[in-house]
Amino acid sequence: MQADNLVFQLILNIGLLALVANLLSKLRIIQNIILQERRSVKSQALLSLVFAGIIILSTYTSIDIGGYSLNTRVIGAMAAGVLGGPIIGLYASFLSAIYVYFFSQPQMFAMASAFSTVLFGLLGGGFYPYFQRGKWKYRDLFLLTCFAEICDMIALLRLSSPFDIALNTVLEIAAPMILLNSIGILIFISSFNNVFILQDIESSRQLQQASELSRKCLPLLSHGFHEGEDMHELASVILRETDWMGVMLTDRTKILEWQQKGIEYQPEDLTRIPRVGKDAMRAGELMTMYHVPKSSSWYEWMKEYSMVAAPFMLKEQAVGCLIVWMKKTWVFRTSELELLQHVVTLGSYQIAMAELEHQKAMWQQAELKALQFQINPHFLFNALNTISSVCREDSERARELLVILANYFRYNLDGTTGMVPMEEEIRHVRDYLALEKGRFEEKLEVTYELPPQMDILIPTLILQPVVENAVKYGINHEGRRIVKIKVEENKEKFVVSISDKGKGFPPNVIQALESGESMGKSVGLNNVYKRMESIYGDDCRPRIISSDKGSCVQLTFKKGC
Repeated sequence: MQADNLVFQLILNIGLLALVANLLSKLRIIQNIILQERRSVKSQALLSLVFAGIIILSTYTSIDIGGYSLNTRVIGAMAAGVLGGPIIGLYASFLSAIYVYFFSQPQMFAMASAFSTVLFGLLGGGFYPYFQRGKWKYRDLFLLTCFAEICDMIALLRLSSPFDIALNTVLEIAAPMILLNSIGILIFISSFNNVFILQDIESSRQLQQASELSRKCLPLLSHGFHEGEDMHELASVILRETDWMGVMLTDRTKILEWQQKGIEYQPEDLTRIPRVGKDAMRAGELMTMYHVPKSSSWYEWMKEYSMVAAPFMLKEQAVGCLIVWMKKTWVFRTSELELLQHVVTLGSYQIAMAELEHQKAMWQQAELKALQFQINPHFLFNALNTISSVCREDSERARELLVILANYFRYNLDGTTGMVPMEEEIRHVRDYLALEKGRFEEKLEVTYELPPQMDILIPTLILQPVVENAVKYGINHEGRRIVKIKVEENKEKFVVSISDKGKGFPPNVIQALESGESMGKSVGLNNVYKRMESIYGDDCRPRIISSDKGSCVQLTFKKGC
């Protein structure tokens, strides 16, 4: 056969393969399988058979040049590995190698051709990580195919006999096969570029959908994962924003909510979590289910639908599960699985944040409880001692002090709320100072400068530790305790100033309070600092103005907090 006719026939074969590749790249099922990172056995078998068919077609349409049948099987075998991975490359090339061994002509080259066919598939599969996801470089793919064809020529020389015929055949076919097949695989592979372009488009669409879905779903998980209206709305949003036919939300033991689109069938048992959900929570990863046992209450349902379950994880433990179902297809679309995993991952972060906020609130509540029950025994002893003394002189005054003491302890021990009106907090401070006034009499002087309205909620028991500190340490050189409580209001905040005429705060105490260090004798003030910073932020931390002529502690309370 003349060289120009040989090249022409080989080009026709390459064109046929390019046409086949173009048709395959348009099939949705082939697109989905190629794009899948984890393929089922069914998907692997289908893709292997498709590429094995391409290799066999290349062998069947080979060009007989007398001593050898010139073919393009390297293109199908290499493409199987490059597009499908090592397993597909091995299976497809091995299946087609059987055909090559028994049906290719002449028989003297059958062993060498079968061996090189398997070699092509393994070579393409070995470079799959380098070329996957359409990131191939055509120069590298061209050189790799040249190398594969050179190996094919060597196999012909080593495994065929007589040697002189094999040598003459190699010299005749080497140049056109190496050059044209290396160009041919570039044409074949480029036909699948649209698969990866569509994947990029689908990824962009999925990212936009996931972003919109997350924006609508995450606020519904801000209070954690539990039964209620939020779970109902969450299922409705997911069902409305996706193509899924049904959505189910579960915790570890039961179904919290489930909804579906226009489907009449419902299992008899609506309390038991489907097996796929239990398996997903047990394994801590996404699970799919195509078939269920006939004994399952979900069997009738699963005749037409497939389920996918992804667990919500908190501290590496599943706290619940999102299960969706869709019409059965040959393969699951990768984008659908990625969208489900994206929603569950972000949902897990939101649940973790809700749990963290809950734990923070519990910690603050426990800290408040500790402060409420931290009644100074000396104060109680002194108050009772004062009332006992007053009883001898003024029983009516003693009765008033007992009522004040009862109100003081009732307020101290009431843990129903963390925020109270400022007027109630000021009233509690007045009760405390009234008891101290009964003890120190004229040696304690208290003045108030208050606005007519104090319409704001502030943390309970936030002022009393500061006032107590002023009474305890605010002693002037005459032995008098002078305390002033002043409340100022502007458009954005209230500022409470508690001042005394004592010797001022020691510098180390101020430094310790501002740095958050524990002070054995300043537990109350340290607690005030932490609570103010936690509720209002750094810009509302207590401010201390201190000198040897007295000190002033200012607390700022933002409106609307």
